[in-house]
Amino acid sequence: MESKVYQGQSFLDKVIEMTGSVDNAFAMAIENNVSITDLLAIGTILTYSGTITKSISSLFKDSNRCATAITKQNHELIVADEGIGAMIIENTFIVG
Repeated sequence: MESKVYQGQSFLDKVIEMTGSVDNAFAMAIENNVSITDLLAIGTILTYSGTITKSISSLFKDSNRCATAITKQNHELIVADEGIGAMIIENTFIVG
């Protein structure tokens, strides 16, 4: 089975999309000669020939892809903690 990497997809996204389980991550990493923490280039073709859980992998189609990779651009959209640990003295935490 082969699958192309699309924008926003991490290696584990592709493992789940192709096999239906993250249990196959190490086998798929060895088969494709990559690390499970590698950033994948868009258009990279990954292969897998092991056990596939069809009930989960069949949920993902062209219009519904698993894509959880965080880029520098969308990292700014994440709202920072608003607790005391995120405050900067004299900036967001005024000592009065």
